[in-house]
Amino acid sequence: MNINFLKSSLFAFGCFCAAVAPAQTGSEAKVAKMNGNKNFYNIKVKIEDYPNDTLILGYRLGKQTYVKDTCVGKNDKGEFVFSKKDTLKGGIYLALLKPSNNYFEFLVPNDKDQQNMSVFTKITPENDLVKHLKVEGSDDNKVFIDYLHYLGTIRERSEAYNKERETVAKDSNKVKEIDKKQLALNDEVNEYQKNLFTKYPNYLSTKLIKSSGAPIVPKDIEAQGQEASYRYYKANYFNDVDLADARLIRTPILEEKIEFFLEKLVFQVPDSLNKDIDYLMDLIQKGKNKDVHQYAASHILNKYAKSQVICMDAVYVHVGDKYYCKAKPDWVEKEQLEKICDNVEELRPLRCGAPALEIVAKNIADSSQFKLSNLVGKRRYTVLFFFDPACGNCGKAAMRLAPVYDRFKSFGVEVIGVCSKEWKEVEECRKSAKEKGMKWINLSDEAYPLAVIKKSYAIKMNPYIYLYDEDMKLMFKRLDPEQVDEIIQREFKMMLEGKLKNRMQLTPQERPALEKALKEAEKEAAQRKADEEKKKKEEEEQKKKTENK
Repeated sequence: MNINFLKSSLFAFGCFCAAVAPAQTGSEAKVAKMNGNKNFYNIKVKIEDYPNDTLILGYRLGKQTYVKDTCVGKNDKGEFVFSKKDTLKGGIYLALLKPSNNYFEFLVPNDKDQQNMSVFTKITPENDLVKHLKVEGSDDNKVFIDYLHYLGTIRERSEAYNKERETVAKDSNKVKEIDKKQLALNDEVNEYQKNLFTKYPNYLSTKLIKSSGAPIVPKDIEAQGQEASYRYYKANYFNDVDLADARLIRTPILEEKIEFFLEKLVFQVPDSLNKDIDYLMDLIQKGKNKDVHQYAASHILNKYAKSQVICMDAVYVHVGDKYYCKAKPDWVEKEQLEKICDNVEELRPLRCGAPALEIVAKNIADSSQFKLSNLVGKRRYTVLFFFDPACGNCGKAAMRLAPVYDRFKSFGVEVIGVCSKEWKEVEECRKSAKEKGMKWINLSDEAYPLAVIKKSYAIKMNPYIYLYDEDMKLMFKRLDPEQVDEIIQREFKMMLEGKLKNRMQLTPQERPALEKALKEAEKEAAQRKADEEKKKKEEEEQKKKTENK
């Protein structure tokens, strides 16, 4: 069971985002109550032996933590009073102490409890703020805290069994007895949880406990093998998560469940991810909770917008297109929606597996016209290399790409360079190509057609490398020369082993020459690695000498 979110002092204050409310001392809720306003919160917090005059109220939103309120000063009972004419959204909240940044958590389960809630704890030598935690005015919190304390006693008993096991390690019968006691603890916890689920099915505390569990695969399914067990586990993974309860948004649980599902239970290829994201969103849609739907759609879109994994922008295109551009949700601002949809349309033709966009430009060597589509079926692999003559990294990349081209060009590997300078500055392109050993075809053109090419290929920075197969279908993008080398070597090795039968086959004359080229490449890679390790070792030794001085 995952109970990390229940533990104290897991996050430093640096994880907190900016406060959304000024410091206050607790009068607003009284005024609201006197005026008959039902929308207010009034939470009193007393921390014995806490000398500071400032306490911060934070809340969870997924794995992130945000500041909701700050209270400066205590009342005559030594309590910090958080009160405002506002309603706190249900979820896990935190009281953060200064300057230690230690904190403890409690629940805001509903509108009623937050209007008259009293929280007490005390500072202990071991900084355990949960040990003496008490909450009055909220039965849901009582269940939550009782469960925390119960787990504490279970943990102590488990640790005692482990110590006992070490002392009798040579006595197999006693070891078995202790192992049975450990298993009995699991059964005891399961029984405790079942009672909670039956008694308090709608409490936030029980939903958190229930959601943090995992499916148990029946023995008859388990007997059918790993594949059957995986399918059962995946199909039942969200059974105990109430996807209609928006309070789970303001806990780490829902985000953790979504992340585990997408990272561990789905094959990490765009088609599989897109299919299972739709499955998950359908489950959420059945819960008919707009906030949960919004949270999941936003989280998943942002996840794949930030992904550095090559080709995963296809997932961003799918999510953005289906759940934003076509759905047009009213919770997204017009400008933001337009930006998302512009990104989707820009990335759509640049997804892995998509055919190359046409490039018609001038060859800088002789001013002849070049068409990229003429390479379809004529080269095994084509590298598109976008570069700027004034870019230092472009020059370095070109010099690292040159030996890859020289080694494999006779086996159907082509490189097409696209210079960022327009035709009136083409001499800069020619000079750079000559200096950096760029013996492949290099292109440029007049300002407008060149700008169209760069826009079509979403070139916002140089250098940028795309890799296409013999049908000019995109294989990989955002590569560096070393990755191009590794991929081409891997492809050719598989070709030699007969594992790429759908590719342009090698001739009998090519095979021995290719085998020789691959061996040379391996030898050079090994030497390069050895040189890098030697350089690193020398730098570390130099650093130590400098520190000793």
